[in-house]
Amino acid sequence: MLLELNEVSKRFGGVAALTGITFSVKEGEVYGVIGPNGAGKTTLFNLITGVFPVSEGEIVFDGMSVVGVKPHRTVEMGIARTFQNIRLFGSMTALETVLTGMHCRTGSGVLASFLRTKRQRVEEERCRGIAYEFLKLVGLEADANEVATSLPYGKQRRLEIARALATHPQLILLDEPAAGMNDSETESLRQLIGKIRDLGITVVVIEHDMNLMMNICDRLVVFNFGKKIAEGTPQEIQDNPEVIEAYLGKED
Repeated sequence: MLLELNEVSKRFGGVAALTGITFSVKEGEVYGVIGPNGAGKTTLFNLITGVFPVSEGEIVFDGMSVVGVKPHRTVEMGIARTFQNIRLFGSMTALETVLTGMHCRTGSGVLASFLRTKRQRVEEERCRGIAYEFLKLVGLEADANEVATSLPYGKQRRLEIARALATHPQLILLDEPAAGMNDSETESLRQLIGKIRDLGITVVVIEHDMNLMMNICDRLVVFNFGKKIAEGTPQEIQDNPEVIEAYLGKED
């Protein structure tokens, strides 16, 4: 298993955000995390990436514990993520935005950068070429020199994914990537997630678009009020009475 959670809990003061969460993600699969608003889905991503400390339990990535590991170290270990609210740098172009994702993988040091050595110039050209390929992957090569924040909403979402991919992750966490997208943009996203999987990158995705999730996920876990209530294939999840109740309420 690439990612394993064992009895993971998170409390904020006296409030339990997550309680006893256990599941595992296989290498190469697309794994979905669903549940009503406030179920603890984004908190889960924050625990995996070290934004919040775990209150109890263990999180293991590629055989190594990530509990207590700082966010920048989780990136170096091979975990990338996008955010529910788009976080792009205002004045940067799309290409420059992707380059920021590559800084932890560049081969030249601080001194070489300062002195503008030949090695640094070669490295910069190499990085720009790779960054352009990531833009191409997400369908933004024509927008390479556009200011990132001036792009339409759907393109900004894809740009954030390109920046995450530029860290060369083994695992990418996508937090509501289809939020605010129209039908054609959502279809492009579905195809993009397929391409990411074809690159050998494992995908864990939080999303409220159930049609998208049932089409792209191999397996899903369902949260409600900070607890895991179900796990299984899309068909198993659709037929699960606890999941139906969580989303539709209990009939009188």
